[in-house]
Amino acid sequence: MLRTGANVNLRPPNRTQSTALLQAVATKHTRVVQILLENGALPDAADARSRRPLALATDGRSDTAITKLLLEHGAMANSVAFDKHAPLLRAVRSSQESKVALLLKYGGDAHIVERRAGMNLLHIAVSKNASPGIIKMLVDNGVPMDSQDSQGRTPLQVAVAYSSTRAVSLLLRLGANPNFKNEVHYWKGWTALFYAATKSSNSRSDNKTIIRTLFKHGAELDSKNHAQETPLLQAVSRGAINQVLALLDCGASIMARNANGETVLHLVASSRSWCPIMMIWLVENGADVNWAGGKLGETPIFYAIRHSYDQKGIECVQSLLSLGADIHFRNINGLTPLSLAARTGSIELTKVLLERGGSTNSRDLHGKCPLHYAAEAHFGKIHKVVALLIQNGANVNSRDNFGYTPLHSIVAKEGAWEAAAELLKAGADRYAMSNDGKLPHDMVPDGPWAETKRLLIRFYMP
Repeated sequence: MLRTGANVNLRPPNRTQSTALLQAVATKHTRVVQILLENGALPDAADARSRRPLALATDGRSDTAITKLLLEHGAMANSVAFDKHAPLLRAVRSSQESKVALLLKYGGDAHIVERRAGMNLLHIAVSKNASPGIIKMLVDNGVPMDSQDSQGRTPLQVAVAYSSTRAVSLLLRLGANPNFKNEVHYWKGWTALFYAATKSSNSRSDNKTIIRTLFKHGAELDSKNHAQETPLLQAVSRGAINQVLALLDCGASIMARNANGETVLHLVASSRSWCPIMMIWLVENGADVNWAGGKLGETPIFYAIRHSYDQKGIECVQSLLSLGADIHFRNINGLTPLSLAARTGSIELTKVLLERGGSTNSRDLHGKCPLHYAAEAHFGKIHKVVALLIQNGANVNSRDNFGYTPLHSIVAKEGAWEAAAELLKAGADRYAMSNDGKLPHDMVPDGPWAETKRLLIRFYMP
């Protein structure tokens, strides 16, 4: 047909508007591509979807010879107006080393940037754990090792974030800085180790090898981000136990503290993904179970109590106690673990702490005892907590610094009448007067049946 003068660039009258050359490239017929090009086929003629032959050749796993033929016959190595992606970007993304080499040889721009994520070709290559050859070609063609994407990440940090172990090793050998700090938003102050300490996006990798590789190449183990967290604190807060072990094996400080003075144990105790193995291992390796930190100067057991939403939280408290947590420790306000547990309204936690010797009559700086705090609970079975404290020797007539007894506090709450009954049964003084002259029945909130409730407090006989 070509010998009889057929138009090699003729398009069929259908929606695709695909030329014979495009069809040959799409079906990977190298010899046909060669014949068409030698007979005048336009190497950059696009179809109705704006796809050029070179785009098809670099996007798929076609013979490298097709890419070479197109380039030799004048196909543009760089993107043109209607290209969705540059041919070189396509080749890098699909890790086709021979095609990357060809495109660079024919003038492909190694400095193009993907608009959506702000990644250059080196970022993209390492995110795909591309071959060492591709990475080295891009570096040799001037792509900066410290270039940053839209999230402020260098190629090394991207490689770590994607658990691209081979790419990490190569970049470090080529001179990438393991201590480069991100300066963008949430990731401010992050070095490559922070990305390694975070749970991997690759479920099959725990980044242990990457952590060791970074350390061998001079990564600072105790570098701090904007929140004064170290990679170890980051790993602990994310529940990444294997990363924690790897960082500690390399020598990370187990007593590192964040901006609030919280240690690894504080973070473990407040984590929803609490791991008993991690907690035990940290204590065995030197973490102080009674280190006071945070704004209130609290030990990890306080954090565990505050985050005890379920059975796992209770187990966390029990684990800390078995590891030597001081049940009588007081925070800067004089609050003990038992008072805090009573305030949560958790009968289970209160029982655990009482069994371990928690004092029912300890008083904080405001003179409040656990019974006062039980009255402040917003959740749980308050009356059962009150009854349990009374059974274990709580003084029902203990007064705080303002002269209020637990009964004052209980009757001030809506729906706490069962708890008030427990106090009255145990001998609570219904006529105890506070420093400002208030009796317990004076604390009943105004509203429907308020007067009846006041009468019940004054005359109820258990």
